[in-house]
Amino acid sequence: MRKIFILLLLISALVVPVFSGTALSSEADSPRENFITEGLVSYCTLEDLNKAYGCENIAGWSRRDPDVADRAIRNATAEIDGYLISGGYTVPLSGPPENLRKYCVDIAAAALVLNAGVLENDPGGKAVLEEAKNARRYLEKVAEGKFRIPCYANFEEEISKLPAGRVRVCASPRLDLTRF
Repeated sequence: MRKIFILLLLISALVVPVFSGTALSSEADSPRENFITEGLVSYCTLEDLNKAYGCENIAGWSRRDPDVADRAIRNATAEIDGYLISGGYTVPLSGPPENLRKYCVDIAAAALVLNAGVLENDPGGKAVLEEAKNARRYLEKVAEGKFRIPCYANFEEEISKLPAGRVRVCASPRLDLTRF
């Protein structure tokens, strides 16, 4: 079970940047520019990161490149989605609770700290990593079914509450590949 979960996390971390709608090369006619996603939802924003850890810290950790911070947010969102999928939730959660926003901020900030390589010189960086570790512990419990996301029922519980003969259908976001 743990190997499957880790595999899902790795796949989602690799897939989200590719399908984020940003070109990975500088070529104007690159086929990668044609990927468009609908409903790409992040559990936090750059503004949330700046409020939590300060504009100067985020700018320094991302080396003043907003794309680095955006990528960290997308990767943190993908990681959280991996945990939620393992817990039986349909992702992305619409209007996620505040604790998921905080966890997304913590995981994204930890990624920025690690990528910047400031851990040895920054005692605050160790605190950021500890917050991300706490977030992952909570999310692991959600994936194991020991904790629940507030206001969101587990998918299996939702199905069991439906009257007999009813069907619940969930769809994932669609990609527009018409110009590819």
